Amino acid sequence: MLDMKELPSIRALRTFVAVANHLSFSKAARELSLTQGAVSKQIAQLEQQLGQPLFERHLNGIRLSSVGLRYLPQIAESLEALQNATASLRQLEQVDEVLTVNVTPSFASLWLIPKINCFAKAFPHLQVQLKTGDGMVNDISTDNDIIIRCLPLANHYENATLLCRENLRLVASAKLLQQRPIRHLDDLADHVYLPQVTRPQLWEQFKTHHGIDFPMAFYGVGFEHFYLSLEAVRNQLGLALLPDFMVDDLIAEQTLFNPLNSFLNSHYGYYTIVPHYKRHTRKVCVFTQWLTEMMANSQDQISEH
Repeated sequence: MLDMKELPSIRALRTFVAVANHLSFSKAARELSLTQGAVSKQIAQLEQQLGQPLFERHLNGIRLSSVGLRYLPQIAESLEALQNATASLRQLEQVDEVLTVNVTPSFASLWLIPKINCFAKAFPHLQVQLKTGDGMVNDISTDNDIIIRCLPLANHYENATLLCRENLRLVASAKLLQQRPIRHLDDLADHVYLPQVTRPQLWEQFKTHHGIDFPMAFYGVGFEHFYLSLEAVRNQLGLALLPDFMVDDLIAEQTLFNPLNSFLNSHYGYYTIVPHYKRHTRKVCVFTQWLTEMMANSQDQISEH
């Protein structure tokens, strides 16, 4: 094991990374607010300490040696890890507890993130760390405190509580409807539909629910997540089925439109999944209560519309 005294200083390693990135002592000096001479001296001392040249010097400039090429990615990654650890520690000094919530990407981007500031203001000493995941949860013995997933409606999910049922709205952009208005059910035959690759059965269910017998024309690209389908709708690529609580604000402000007030009950629901041993912790109780209240408010607003 190396003696700590034998290890290069962080300052010398930062200088090495800067010179390697710019392949210039003068540019690295400007980045580090040092003189060119100081940078050259640090690199020379580092090479002497390592006993190997990190750069090849030429009349027209410098380039990394074979040793430098191997050394650079490892040092850059290590310095990044040190910066991340220090930044995380400083952030945690400002909070009493950390709550890790693992949530589907669409639920996070289209509903939770626009509302999370309300929680942060109400509970400033509880820091929420959002992570994304999708699909069935086979192992909840992880660092996650709360997991939110969209799953087929059922009563057998262990440690799960139904947050809301999923009701999908047919949505279109204003520009698309200006080009091809939808005033009657038959007008839907003139449109292109955006495939939901994780649940291809939705459009068949929509056809059955509305008694549609014409063949649907599908867009040539499928989308895994609702937030991706939303961007495709905004770009006038076709019609999509999106959860009401994620898009009703956009419909209310007429950013999106719900032609013929068409909808589909998907037989899916959004569940909160909490490991049994974390269920009664203060941070989990506070967040799940807030989440339930916010979702209830969203559902009430949907009913009013």
